Amino acid sequence: MIYLVCIVAYLILLGGIAVWKTGAVQTQSDFAVAGRSLSPWMMVCTMLAVWIGTGSIVGNAEQTYESGMAAMLLPIGTLAGMLLLSLIATRVRSIEASTVPEIIEQRFGPVARSLAMISLVIAYMVIVSYQFNAGGAVLEVIVGNKPGVPVTVGDRVLAAQLTKGYIQYRSDADWSGNVRFTVQSETDNGPGHTLQLCVIRSADRLTAEQSANLPTGQETTVVVQQGTRTALKFDSKSLTEPSFSVTEIPAKGAVEVVEPVLTARHATMIAAAFIISYAALAGLMSLAWMDLVTGSVIMLTMLIAFPIYWFQAGGWSGIEAAFVSDGRSSHLSPWGVYSPVQLVNYILPVFLLVLGDANQYQRIFASRSAKGARTAMTMMIFIAFAIELLIIACAWIASSMTPDPENGKYILIHAARHFLSLPLGCLFMVTVVAIIISTANSFLHVPATSVVNDLYLPYIKPDASQKHLIRVSRLLVVLFGVVAFVVTLVFSESTGFFRKALYAFTIYGASITPTLVAGLLWRSATRQGAIASICCGAIVTLVWNEVDAVRDSLPAGLAELDAVLPAISLSVTMLVAVSLMTRPSEAGRIINTQQSEGKSHA
Repeated sequence: MIYLVCIVAYLILLGGIAVWKTGAVQTQSDFAVAGRSLSPWMMVCTMLAVWIGTGSIVGNAEQTYESGMAAMLLPIGTLAGMLLLSLIATRVRSIEASTVPEIIEQRFGPVARSLAMISLVIAYMVIVSYQFNAGGAVLEVIVGNKPGVPVTVGDRVLAAQLTKGYIQYRSDADWSGNVRFTVQSETDNGPGHTLQLCVIRSADRLTAEQSANLPTGQETTVVVQQGTRTALKFDSKSLTEPSFSVTEIPAKGAVEVVEPVLTARHATMIAAAFIISYAALAGLMSLAWMDLVTGSVIMLTMLIAFPIYWFQAGGWSGIEAAFVSDGRSSHLSPWGVYSPVQLVNYILPVFLLVLGDANQYQRIFASRSAKGARTAMTMMIFIAFAIELLIIACAWIASSMTPDPENGKYILIHAARHFLSLPLGCLFMVTVVAIIISTANSFLHVPATSVVNDLYLPYIKPDASQKHLIRVSRLLVVLFGVVAFVVTLVFSESTGFFRKALYAFTIYGASITPTLVAGLLWRSATRQGAIASICCGAIVTLVWNEVDAVRDSLPAGLAELDAVLPAISLSVTMLVAVSLMTRPSEAGRIINTQQSEGKSHA
């Protein structure tokens, strides 16, 4: 309960900041880019808070639990992207713009701007959706579970309970061996559905004798350590009925139904409601002040948590022993776990998003000066990379102390509750909530600002007053928040945060980043090439991910690729090829000259 009290207190503080800063928002520039008033350190904190979001604190941590030390390679995309972004930060700040589509229009015209806006909104709705999911997950974990209800033969259980891990087996502390848990459809007299539970001593690996006794048929085997509680999860595809009857329970240990006080859906709704309300109040002005605290706390918390986890795990020898005894010795090596294809799939989307992320550009636009923007970006290269490595390192150490995969989904949240002292655990929980809120708010503001500046103001109401534009921006934040919540219902519950992040990063990175970078650096790029690139990147990403027939028709080697490599390859190819076949417009050449002049006066 103390965790919940601390988080509620923090949310009240945020609400106070939002109300306080609402009075300072007088123009659309105040709402969108904080009146271009951010200092370099405030820029670093707000850029860090928006970048180290759910994709890092939950997604990368989740991936670390699955793959081990090899996840240390994942931040390479962040490092490379931040490095290149720092080189163009001065030029970006010299451009009078509030959104990425505005930059694209200056070079490539209104059609390219509109297409970029559509791609941005699609990608960012996916990103906001899993921020809502993450906020709900934190709330679900903190509120806790209802008291367990014992399960006996003949009891009726729901398919949802069987597929979501609400049925839990608690093994005896002094017994090892094989037991079974079986359910059968209430309307079907078939063989039933069985989980084979292999209970081993906590200090042992699965022995050869135990391996030989494992079933070879259609039964699924779950390895359980003595004296632990394990979620019994069935494959949702195999359970076609809404309810089942329990026909066999383990002779040793106990089986219980343990359901959360808040379901994932209800927890997500509560998180979404607060995030949307907060985001609609004061815009980037309040976010920047919130992120000043959050960014500093992120750095402090991770630096304190790492040595605590390290010593609690018993140092390298303790971590090594834990992974080996748990049958996860591959988690001790950074090499040979990921194939080259997987490294491309995991690193390239992050690199492309960093290099073109509208959130980072919005903060660059909000800087007091071009020099301040360059200073902040240079600091971000090292700080963002170091924090991402610390997050992965903490998740890796915590995973050695967490054998149950069900807890691995939110490994750092689980670790904060079980391995940190109460004050530090509360601080970490508050930090996670702050990260989620900051990231979600930022990814709601960007599409709202983009639609106002790139669609509403130029085409619908050019004479709109500043107060009117602020009202429209807030309404759009609410609208996009509702859309993002609907997106949470579209993704399968089995889709992890890491996979959702890659999906969104690829949509954005393949469609917008090549055109944006070309607009800043390549004078020969044309509007025809930009339009072809944006359309190609977005379409290839969506088709590759959503149309199974496309990947099924490819050779096995190509089918292993995620959308990012084919999408970015075709996007860049179309940009270059079409640009070379068409002549730059006079407008494009004028903007190039203005950019060069802007850079020389920065």
